[in-house]
Amino acid sequence: MNIKFLDSVLKYFTVIICCAVVGLFVQEVYSKNNPHISGNIVFWIASGSAFIVYAIIIVLLNEILPKLNIGKFFKNKNSLNEAIQNEVKTKNNFSDTLPEKYDMDVLRNMQKEKKLHNDNVKLQVALEYTRNQFALYVTDEGLDALCNAVSLYSKKEEIPNDISVHTKGLTNLDLYHFGWNIWNYFKPIKQEGISKLLKTVFVSLDDIDLDSIKSHLKDEPKKGNIKIQEDLTYYQRT
Repeated sequence: MNIKFLDSVLKYFTVIICCAVVGLFVQEVYSKNNPHISGNIVFWIASGSAFIVYAIIIVLLNEILPKLNIGKFFKNKNSLNEAIQNEVKTKNNFSDTLPEKYDMDVLRNMQKEKKLHNDNVKLQVALEYTRNQFALYVTDEGLDALCNAVSLYSKKEEIPNDISVHTKGLTNLDLYHFGWNIWNYFKPIKQEGISKLLKTVFVSLDDIDLDSIKSHLKDEPKKGNIKIQEDLTYYQRT
């Protein structure tokens, strides 16, 4: 006699005992209320009904419900709920990482400060170049006046007419080359502006008209003490 057979006997024996207990209980209750009906009939009907109910439950659990994939339905439902929760969590995380809306006034001020800084760096290069070119040829006062005129020119401001710088050891060609280099560095300011600076600042150019100065700015670029230089960033301090 194998173990599987013994398990089956024990299982069904237990079921029969339970059905008999149900039958006895129903018989006892029913006999008290209806003494003229045989208790044995009630017992067998109740026990049989209990067994039938048990059989129906077993069939549902072992045959019908597995075919309906009830477990898979609940599993899919749980998966759907998890997917929805993950999507909501992702949206919340995305919302948390969105940058705050810019304060446009703050942004404008930042851009203005950046532009002022860049303009100042550019001006310092031009002033350093000017000092290097004229240190041997003008007085300290004249060099300061020239640097002030270059600063005003870079800002497109009017240069006063009371500036008079005398040079020693430089020709008009040197002054033209200096003017072209400054103009080229601060482009796109028109050449009329740098021509006016030269005529206003340097005494030696007082009697030369603006058109003539403009037309000679880049004459003989490799001659003179001050030569044509396409790039002035060499004079940028580090």
